[in-house]
Amino acid sequence: MITFRTILSLALISTAALTGCGLTNNAASNTSTTTTSTTTTSTTAQSDTAKTPSNGQTEAPNVKDGVGKFLHNAKQLRKAIKAGDETKIKEIGPKLEENWKFFEDGVKSQYPDQYAEVEKYLDPTVAGSKASAIDKNTLLKLDNQLIDVLYSLSEKLIPVEQVQDGVSTMLAATKELKQKINTGDQAKVKEIGPKLEEAWSTFEDGLQPRQPDFYEKIEKYLNPEVAGSQVSPLDKQTLGQLNDQLSQTLSELQQKLK
Repeated sequence: MITFRTILSLALISTAALTGCGLTNNAASNTSTTTTSTTTTSTTAQSDTAKTPSNGQTEAPNVKDGVGKFLHNAKQLRKAIKAGDETKIKEIGPKLEENWKFFEDGVKSQYPDQYAEVEKYLDPTVAGSKASAIDKNTLLKLDNQLIDVLYSLSEKLIPVEQVQDGVSTMLAATKELKQKINTGDQAKVKEIGPKLEEAWSTFEDGLQPRQPDFYEKIEKYLNPEVAGSQVSPLDKQTLGQLNDQLSQTLSELQQKLK
Protein backbone atom coordinates (compact mmCIF):
# COMPACT_ATOMS: atom_id res chain seq x y z
CA MET A 1 0.00 0.00 0.00
CA ILE A 2 1.31 3.42 -0.95
CA THR A 3 1.23 5.58 2.12
CA PHE A 4 0.81 9.32 2.28
CA ARG A 5 4.47 9.66 3.31
CA THR A 6 5.57 7.80 0.19
CA ILE A 7 3.47 10.01 -2.08
CA LEU A 8 4.84 13.12 -0.38
CA SER A 9 8.43 11.95 -0.83
CA LEU A 10 7.93 11.28 -4.52
CA ALA A 11 6.41 14.73 -5.01
CA LEU A 12 9.35 16.41 -3.31
CA ILE A 13 11.85 14.47 -5.46
CA SER A 14 10.03 15.48 -8.67
CA THR A 15 9.95 19.16 -7.65
CA ALA A 16 13.68 19.13 -6.88
CA ALA A 17 14.43 17.52 -10.22
CA LEU A 18 12.39 20.10 -12.12
CA THR A 19 14.03 22.95 -10.20
CA GLY A 20 17.47 21.58 -11.03
CA CYS A 21 16.62 21.41 -14.72
CA GLY A 22 15.38 25.00 -14.61
CA LEU A 23 18.59 26.20 -13.01
CA THR A 24 20.67 24.29 -15.55
CA ASN A 25 18.71 25.77 -18.45
CA ASN A 26 18.98 29.29 -17.01
CA ALA A 27 22.72 28.87 -16.51
CA ALA A 28 23.12 27.62 -20.07
CA SER A 29 21.00 30.51 -21.33
CA ASN A 30 23.04 33.04 -19.35
CA THR A 31 26.29 31.49 -20.58
CA SER A 32 25.03 31.64 -24.16
CA THR A 33 23.98 35.30 -23.74
CA THR A 34 27.34 36.20 -22.19
CA THR A 35 29.19 34.41 -25.00
CA THR A 36 27.07 36.18 -27.64
CA SER A 37 27.65 39.52 -25.94
CA THR A 38 31.40 38.90 -25.74
CA THR A 39 31.50 37.81 -29.38
CA THR A 40 29.54 40.90 -30.44
CA THR A 41 31.84 43.16 -28.43
CA SER A 42 34.89 41.47 -29.89
CA THR A 43 33.52 41.77 -33.43
CA THR A 44 32.69 45.43 -32.88
CA ALA A 45 36.15 46.09 -31.52
CA GLN A 46 37.71 44.33 -34.51
CA SER A 47 35.49 46.34 -36.83
CA ASP A 48 36.46 49.60 -35.14
CA THR A 49 40.11 48.65 -35.35
CA ALA A 50 39.76 47.90 -39.05
CA LYS A 51 38.17 51.30 -39.62
CA THR A 52 40.92 53.13 -37.75
CA PRO A 53 43.68 54.07 -40.21
CA SER A 54 47.31 53.71 -39.27
CA ASN A 55 49.41 56.75 -38.40
CA GLY A 56 50.92 56.78 -41.85
CA GLN A 57 47.52 56.80 -43.54
CA THR A 58 46.15 59.66 -41.47
CA GLU A 59 49.31 61.73 -41.85
CA ALA A 60 49.75 61.27 -45.59
CA PRO A 61 46.97 63.68 -46.70
CA ASN A 62 48.29 66.32 -44.26
CA VAL A 63 51.80 65.94 -45.65
CA LYS A 64 50.52 66.16 -49.23
CA ASP A 65 48.52 69.33 -48.53
CA GLY A 66 51.39 70.79 -46.54
CA VAL A 67 53.92 70.18 -49.30
CA GLY A 68 51.55 71.75 -51.84
CA LYS A 69 51.20 74.97 -49.85
CA PHE A 70 54.89 75.01 -49.00
CA LEU A 71 55.88 74.58 -52.64
CA HIS A 72 53.46 77.30 -53.72
CA ASN A 73 55.06 79.80 -51.33
CA ALA A 74 58.57 78.74 -52.34
CA LYS A 75 57.67 79.45 -55.98
CA GLN A 76 56.14 82.79 -54.99
CA LEU A 77 59.39 83.64 -53.22
CA ARG A 78 61.36 82.79 -56.36
CA LYS A 79 59.10 85.07 -58.36
CA ALA A 80 59.68 87.91 -55.88
CA ILE A 81 63.47 87.37 -55.93
CA LYS A 82 63.58 87.48 -59.72
CA ALA A 83 61.48 90.65 -59.70
CA GLY A 84 63.74 92.21 -57.05
CA ASP A 85 60.71 92.87 -54.83
CA GLU A 86 62.32 93.01 -51.38
CA THR A 87 59.05 93.79 -49.64
CA LYS A 88 57.54 90.56 -50.96
CA ILE A 89 60.71 88.63 -50.19
CA LYS A 90 60.56 89.69 -46.54
CA GLU A 91 56.85 88.90 -46.44
CA ILE A 92 56.97 85.44 -48.05
CA GLY A 93 60.27 84.12 -46.64
CA PRO A 94 59.09 83.68 -43.02
CA LYS A 95 55.88 82.01 -44.26
CA LEU A 96 57.97 79.06 -45.42
CA GLU A 97 58.94 78.32 -41.83
CA GLU A 98 55.32 78.68 -40.72
CA ASN A 99 54.17 76.26 -43.45
CA TRP A 100 56.82 73.71 -42.55
CA LYS A 101 56.08 73.41 -38.83
CA PHE A 102 52.53 72.12 -39.49
CA PHE A 103 53.62 68.95 -41.28
CA GLU A 104 57.35 68.49 -40.79
CA ASP A 105 56.86 65.64 -38.28
CA GLY A 106 54.95 63.67 -40.90
CA VAL A 107 57.79 64.12 -43.39
CA LYS A 108 60.40 63.26 -40.75
CA SER A 109 58.72 59.94 -39.94
CA GLN A 110 57.87 58.90 -43.50
CA TYR A 111 60.58 60.51 -45.64
CA PRO A 112 63.65 61.13 -43.43
CA ASP A 113 66.02 61.79 -46.36
CA GLN A 114 63.77 64.49 -47.82
CA TYR A 115 63.26 65.90 -44.32
CA ALA A 116 67.01 66.41 -43.90
CA GLU A 117 67.25 68.05 -47.33
CA VAL A 118 64.39 70.46 -46.60
CA GLU A 119 66.01 71.45 -43.31
CA LYS A 120 69.32 71.96 -45.10
CA TYR A 121 67.94 74.59 -47.47
CA LEU A 122 65.00 76.02 -45.54
CA ASP A 123 66.87 77.62 -42.63
CA PRO A 124 69.33 79.66 -44.74
CA THR A 125 66.54 80.61 -47.17
CA VAL A 126 64.40 82.05 -44.38
CA ALA A 127 67.41 83.75 -42.80
CA GLY A 128 68.41 85.24 -46.15
CA SER A 129 64.91 86.60 -46.74
CA LYS A 130 65.06 88.45 -43.40
CA ALA A 131 68.50 89.99 -43.95
CA SER A 132 68.71 93.78 -44.06
CA ALA A 133 70.84 93.52 -47.21
CA ILE A 134 69.39 90.73 -49.33
CA ASP A 135 71.83 88.71 -51.45
CA LYS A 136 69.44 87.93 -54.29
CA ASN A 137 71.74 85.53 -56.16
CA THR A 138 72.47 83.39 -53.11
CA LEU A 139 68.84 83.48 -51.99
CA LEU A 140 67.60 82.45 -55.42
CA LYS A 141 70.01 79.52 -55.49
CA LEU A 142 68.89 78.33 -52.05
CA ASP A 143 65.22 78.71 -52.92
CA ASN A 144 65.65 76.76 -56.17
CA GLN A 145 67.35 73.94 -54.25
CA LEU A 146 64.48 73.93 -51.77
CA ILE A 147 61.95 73.79 -54.59
CA ASP A 148 63.77 70.83 -56.17
CA VAL A 149 63.60 68.90 -52.88
CA LEU A 150 59.88 69.67 -52.54
CA TYR A 151 59.24 68.46 -56.08
CA SER A 152 61.01 65.19 -55.36
CA LEU A 153 58.78 64.81 -52.30
CA SER A 154 55.68 65.62 -54.37
CA GLU A 155 56.58 62.86 -56.80
CA LYS A 156 56.30 60.38 -53.92
CA LEU A 157 53.02 61.84 -52.68
CA ILE A 158 51.22 62.28 -56.03
CA PRO A 159 50.94 58.94 -57.91
CA VAL A 160 51.08 58.81 -61.69
CA GLU A 161 47.41 57.74 -61.74
CA GLN A 162 46.46 61.09 -60.22
CA VAL A 163 48.46 62.86 -62.93
CA GLN A 164 46.69 60.83 -65.63
CA ASP A 165 43.27 61.66 -64.18
CA GLY A 166 44.16 65.35 -64.03
CA VAL A 167 45.29 65.38 -67.66
CA SER A 168 42.01 63.72 -68.73
CA THR A 169 40.00 66.30 -66.78
CA MET A 170 41.88 69.18 -68.41
CA LEU A 171 41.45 67.69 -71.87
CA ALA A 172 37.71 67.42 -71.38
CA ALA A 173 37.61 71.07 -70.28
CA THR A 174 39.61 72.26 -73.34
CA LYS A 175 37.19 70.46 -75.67
CA GLU A 176 34.20 72.06 -74.02
CA LEU A 177 35.93 75.43 -74.02
CA LYS A 178 36.67 75.14 -77.74
CA GLN A 179 32.96 74.78 -78.50
CA LYS A 180 32.06 77.81 -76.38
CA ILE A 181 34.83 79.93 -77.92
CA ASN A 182 33.63 79.05 -81.43
CA THR A 183 30.04 80.02 -80.59
CA GLY A 184 31.17 83.18 -78.77
CA ASP A 185 29.47 82.14 -75.51
CA GLN A 186 31.37 84.52 -73.25
CA ALA A 187 29.51 83.54 -70.07
CA LYS A 188 30.44 79.90 -70.50
CA VAL A 189 34.01 80.73 -71.48
CA LYS A 190 34.37 82.74 -68.26
CA GLU A 191 32.97 79.82 -66.30
CA ILE A 192 35.09 77.07 -67.88
CA GLY A 193 38.43 78.92 -68.08
CA PRO A 194 39.22 78.85 -64.33
CA LYS A 195 38.30 75.16 -64.19
CA LEU A 196 41.43 74.44 -66.21
CA GLU A 197 43.55 76.00 -63.48
CA GLU A 198 41.65 74.13 -60.76
CA ALA A 199 42.28 70.80 -62.49
CA TRP A 200 45.94 71.71 -63.05
CA SER A 201 46.48 72.44 -59.35
CA THR A 202 45.55 68.85 -58.44
CA PHE A 203 48.54 67.27 -60.21
CA GLU A 204 51.02 69.89 -61.43
CA ASP A 205 53.49 69.25 -58.59
CA GLY A 206 53.46 65.55 -59.45
CA LEU A 207 54.05 66.24 -63.15
CA GLN A 208 57.03 68.61 -62.91
CA PRO A 209 59.53 66.06 -61.51
CA ARG A 210 58.37 63.42 -64.03
CA GLN A 211 57.92 65.49 -67.19
CA PRO A 212 59.47 68.96 -66.69
CA ASP A 213 59.26 69.86 -70.40
CA PHE A 214 55.53 69.17 -70.53
CA TYR A 215 55.11 71.06 -67.29
CA GLU A 216 56.68 74.17 -68.82
CA LYS A 217 54.63 73.89 -72.02
CA ILE A 218 51.36 73.58 -70.13
CA GLU A 219 52.24 76.60 -67.99
CA LYS A 220 53.10 78.52 -71.17
CA TYR A 221 49.63 78.09 -72.67
CA LEU A 222 47.48 77.69 -69.58
CA ASN A 223 48.19 80.97 -67.80
CA PRO A 224 47.37 83.31 -70.72
CA GLU A 225 44.37 81.18 -71.66
CA VAL A 226 42.83 81.41 -68.20
CA ALA A 227 43.51 85.15 -68.14
CA GLY A 228 42.05 85.56 -71.64
CA SER A 229 38.91 83.67 -70.70
CA GLN A 230 38.06 86.46 -68.25
CA VAL A 231 38.56 89.32 -70.73
CA SER A 232 35.62 91.15 -72.27
CA PRO A 233 35.08 91.39 -75.21
CA LEU A 234 36.24 87.87 -76.03
CA ASP A 235 39.26 87.57 -78.34
CA LYS A 236 38.10 84.40 -80.08
CA GLN A 237 41.11 84.06 -82.35
CA THR A 238 43.82 84.41 -79.71
CA LEU A 239 41.96 82.38 -77.12
CA GLY A 240 41.17 79.67 -79.66
CA GLN A 241 44.85 79.35 -80.61
CA LEU A 242 45.94 79.10 -76.98
CA ASN A 243 43.28 76.48 -76.30
CA ASP A 244 44.33 74.42 -79.33
CA GLN A 245 47.99 74.55 -78.26
CA LEU A 246 47.11 73.53 -74.72
CA SER A 247 44.85 70.72 -75.93
CA GLN A 248 47.57 69.37 -78.23
CA THR A 249 50.15 69.45 -75.42
CA LEU A 250 47.79 67.61 -73.08
CA SER A 251 47.06 64.96 -75.73
CA GLU A 252 50.78 64.37 -76.27
CA LEU A 253 51.30 64.12 -72.51
CA GLN A 254 48.44 61.66 -72.18
CA GLN A 255 50.11 59.35 -74.69
CA LYS A 256 53.45 59.75 -72.90
CA LEU A 257 51.99 58.71 -69.57
CA LYS A 258 50.41 55.50 -70.88
